[in-house]
Amino acid sequence: MNTKTKSLFGYILPALGGSFVTYLYNVVDGIFVGQGVGPAALGAVNIGVPFITFVVAVAAMFPMGGATIVAIRMGRADKNGANHAFMTAFSLTILISIILMTTGMAFSRQIVDLSGAKKLSEEMRKMSAEYLFYYSAFSIPMLMSTCLSVFVRNDGSPMLSFVGMCTGAASNIFLDWLFIFPLHMGVTGAAVASGLGQILSVLVLLSHFILKKGDLRIRPFKIDVSLIIKICRRGVPEAVTQLATPVTALCYNLMLASLVGDIGISTFSVLSFIFSLANAILSGVAQGLQPLWGHCCGKGNTRDMGWYFYCGLLINSILSVLIYGVLCFFDRAVIRIFNSSADLVQAASAALPLFSLSFIPMALNLIYTAFLFSTKRTEAANIIAISRGIVIKALAIFCIPVVFGSGSIWIAPFAAEIVTLALAVRLCRENGKKDQIFKK
Repeated sequence: MNTKTKSLFGYILPALGGSFVTYLYNVVDGIFVGQGVGPAALGAVNIGVPFITFVVAVAAMFPMGGATIVAIRMGRADKNGANHAFMTAFSLTILISIILMTTGMAFSRQIVDLSGAKKLSEEMRKMSAEYLFYYSAFSIPMLMSTCLSVFVRNDGSPMLSFVGMCTGAASNIFLDWLFIFPLHMGVTGAAVASGLGQILSVLVLLSHFILKKGDLRIRPFKIDVSLIIKICRRGVPEAVTQLATPVTALCYNLMLASLVGDIGISTFSVLSFIFSLANAILSGVAQGLQPLWGHCCGKGNTRDMGWYFYCGLLINSILSVLIYGVLCFFDRAVIRIFNSSADLVQAASAALPLFSLSFIPMALNLIYTAFLFSTKRTEAANIIAISRGIVIKALAIFCIPVVFGSGSIWIAPFAAEIVTLALAVRLCRENGKKDQIFKK
């Protein structure tokens, strides 16, 4: 195995694992409340997903934008500049986490109502607000674990980044079981378990900086407005890409609450959790490639940059097809992990093959977007991310059922991803001509 291949898998595998366990928190909550409390609790957790994933998406702007700058500056051997970018992004993440924690706790009832809870049963509505309140209370460790994992990975310790996220996830699984089954704490227990798991993850990741294992240090820095703007601008594509999850969840919750009611929300809750994990795996590949693209960009090495790009497309294509095949073959078994209600299993198993078809073009879109923002092609990355994550996805979910009937709602994400893929291919060819990375 040559050096490039070792670097490829040395970064991709820990990033994929870290991304997977990050999304696993909410999914594990869904599994335990679905089995330990019931279908209504499963739907209640899903109602909180739009805001929770919105928080994660907004906060992703700073570590991913900062990490892009750090990687490029390290490629230029500018360690002081890299550390300045790290500390700026680190501080911005703390600030936004405080704001989002306050908002989530103070307006939990209003937020779940905006997500469609008004049209649901009072039981589901109450549990949704309760879950969101306690989940929001842990916003600081939740967002800091994601932030620190990104910079630990960029600072040459991708495996520690993975171990930190796994520590939190393992703790969350045990605490979910403890709080929901023996202690009967319901959705509150699920939220608190997630928060405590994130705290443990942060402690593991901080060891990288305390023990001075890399070049980045937590130390005083000067506020540079131009650097803040640059971090935000570079991070917008990743933030908007992550917004695909809350936008999809919000649009589906609103449509299904009107068309179907509680059973529709519970059905989508299962699909949403499956989507989160698929998105985590495929996003993890893109996130693992980000430092490699950044270093190549800093050195002006377009040959290796293109090699890593095409490897990313190949790996994500294979993974997405495998995920789709597993979900189609084991559809009912996967759904029963969350809840074994006959009505829920029947409804979700009918929708899953159509819904999960979108994972295949989504896998490619994630690579295109990540490559563009990692190599300073921010404008093109923004166009793809906004089109995919907000505009096209929302239009498809709201319009396709109106034109083709309510049963077609599950194919909407696939239609949106296909349209976005055509746009991404064209923009990448136009932006890569000068480097001869993309063929005409």
